Amino acid sequence: MRTAAVIAARIGSTRLEKKALRMLAGHPMTAHVIRRSMEFPGVSDGGGVVLAIPEGGKEDELAALGIEYGAKVFRGDEDDVLSRIILAADSVGAETIWRVTGDNPLVDPGVVRQTWDEFDPDRWDYAVMEDTPLGTTAELLAMDSLRRAKDIAETPRLREHPTLAMYENSGEFRMNLIPAPDEWRHPEWRFTVDKESDFALVETIMSELGIDTDLDEIVPFMEKHPEIASLNAATSQEGWKELKERKNEIRRV
Repeated sequence: MRTAAVIAARIGSTRLEKKALRMLAGHPMTAHVIRRSMEFPGVSDGGGVVLAIPEGGKEDELAALGIEYGAKVFRGDEDDVLSRIILAADSVGAETIWRVTGDNPLVDPGVVRQTWDEFDPDRWDYAVMEDTPLGTTAELLAMDSLRRAKDIAETPRLREHPTLAMYENSGEFRMNLIPAPDEWRHPEWRFTVDKESDFALVETIMSELGIDTDLDEIVPFMEKHPEIASLNAATSQEGWKELKERKNEIRRV
């Protein structure tokens, strides 16, 4: 089972300008995602890390960053992220991929390890851990399932959000939504970076705990300092409420 981590990223963020290149605790934000993805199970002896970026010269700086930090770089359609990820995975011959989001610099190694341990490719098409802080998970997928998702993703919305077609057609996919351990269960916290307040929170965590910190350190720190969690408490994730409702329906089946 050849495994790669595929990171979808771009410079042209509409909510926080050039966040992919913004310096965070001594490194560009995307570099943190690449560094962490290098350590994912299956990646070092498989397809490695692929930074999947849009075509065009405006992304050249991001491509150079990817190469500097040891990732392979693939360029594809800016809006059809689903196709871009599939082609990026195909470029390294991956049979299974970690789908990693470029604005999640605190994607957690413990969460990833437990997701890997719960993924049996003979039983599941997809696995992800639920109810950890937003921005700490990575999705693990069999490539044939992602291609099937592409076949039924007929709208721009489903091409922009690569696994949404799987959730909206969950009867056609074997989806393992893994409950988080109690000690990591904090769905009210938000560590993904979309806005200035998100960046301030993640920057504070890394400044206090170091760039390699994980949930075992972060959770007690956040519980001791609720004022840090309040930095972005008013920020909501577009479409997140609807997706959570759909996940709850899948769990009940």
